[in-house]
Amino acid sequence: MLRIKYIHYFIMKKILLLFLIVSFCYHAEAQKKWTLEECIKYALENNIQVKQSQLNAESDKITTVQNKLGMLPNLNGSVSHNYNWGRNIDPSSNTYTDQQTQSNSFALTSSVDLFNGFQKLNTIKQSQNNYIASRYDVEKMKNDIALRIGQAYLQILFNKEQVDICQNQVDMSNQQIERTKKLFEAGTIAKGNLLEIQAQGALEESNLVAAQNQLELSYLDLTQLLDLKSTDDFDIVKPEIKVLGDITLVPSNQVFAYAQGLMPEIKSAEFRLESSYNGLAIARSQRYPSLSLSGYFGSNYADNYPDYTKIKSFSVFENVPTNYTVAGTGAPIVQKITSYEFERMSFKDQLNNNLNKSLRFTLSIPIFNGYQVNSNVSKAKLNTLNASYNLQLQKNQLQKSIEQASADAQGAYKSYTASQKAVSSFQESFNYTQQKFDVGMMNGVDYNDAKNKLIKAQSDLLRAKYNFIFKKVILDFYQGNPITLSK
Repeated sequence: MLRIKYIHYFIMKKILLLFLIVSFCYHAEAQKKWTLEECIKYALENNIQVKQSQLNAESDKITTVQNKLGMLPNLNGSVSHNYNWGRNIDPSSNTYTDQQTQSNSFALTSSVDLFNGFQKLNTIKQSQNNYIASRYDVEKMKNDIALRIGQAYLQILFNKEQVDICQNQVDMSNQQIERTKKLFEAGTIAKGNLLEIQAQGALEESNLVAAQNQLELSYLDLTQLLDLKSTDDFDIVKPEIKVLGDITLVPSNQVFAYAQGLMPEIKSAEFRLESSYNGLAIARSQRYPSLSLSGYFGSNYADNYPDYTKIKSFSVFENVPTNYTVAGTGAPIVQKITSYEFERMSFKDQLNNNLNKSLRFTLSIPIFNGYQVNSNVSKAKLNTLNASYNLQLQKNQLQKSIEQASADAQGAYKSYTASQKAVSSFQESFNYTQQKFDVGMMNGVDYNDAKNKLIKAQSDLLRAKYNFIFKKVILDFYQGNPITLSK
């Protein structure tokens, strides 16, 4: 009995151990930290806006293929079956009859444009330019998403370090509160100093909570950009980011000269402009004559169609009067009439005998169409002008963005170097103030003032650091480099 209990206990222990191992592995997998590159890759593969822009490009591709195939002749077949009763045309004699008939017709028709002012050729060129522009629109969408991901990622890193600063200040305040209590209990300082230090500690705990809330919001922003369901078990890799001294930035005019030949928004606008020129050529082609060729090949069948080569039966009628008489005597003239009944022509023979083939050339010359052609040409010219304005607008916007990023990066770097000196100075000042406060030579107000100045200097340094990093990433991106924090 004891042996059975021991075996049962051993099995349960193994099962529990296995459960813990599986849970740990699952938790470890869930706690996988995302790098910036992984975030960007995931977003580009799953972002709905990117997928929608890809669908638009695919639609333009289908239109391009369709326009190319539109150069080929068309071919259409038709089959009909007709029931006729009452007064109708007898297909065998092409005369009116009151007989009930059934008939079939079969036809193949084809047509091709021989010349239409190069309208179809320009339509193909226009659709090709639109398709290429759409593909560049996809790249533009991907770039926008990547930059937003990079900004959100850096915001999390900034908020993480801000939380660390606030946590350090809270820890320092708690230590200082304990020391101040001892000094107050020893009678070295007044109770007011202790209350001021405790108030400062409460304020810094409030700042810590606010910083933690900002960190949670930045996580939420990134997960929403990634279209993840929640922020649970989501974290990012914190790379070692350092701002080295003596950084030289590439001049903004050089960055722009390179970027305008690379950025997809410029390429898209250029191909949209080409597309507008194609549209103008299409509108002008409506002024030219058009020449087309069409062909017809068909036959028909009727159930009452006689085969005049096959006599089924005949009847002879004698002395059938006519409307004529013998001259001088007035005697009526009669005749003998033979009436034939023919067999019905077979379906196959009717199709062969009733074959109808035709070719037709059609020349259409535009003379007056209610000023429609001139209106289309005028509108096409306006579209071309608007497309050229849009291209220039995209270039101006790109240049403005590069110049702004360059100016911001230079300003952030100057602010960073200045903040480094300020942090060093305020740190020394705070250390000296803390020593004087510990021995009762300074009140709590001056101590808190020195500490707040140090905290502000540290926050300014952190903000300038990440502002410079992000602007530097943007400038590198405009030079054709991927968005990364690994370098």
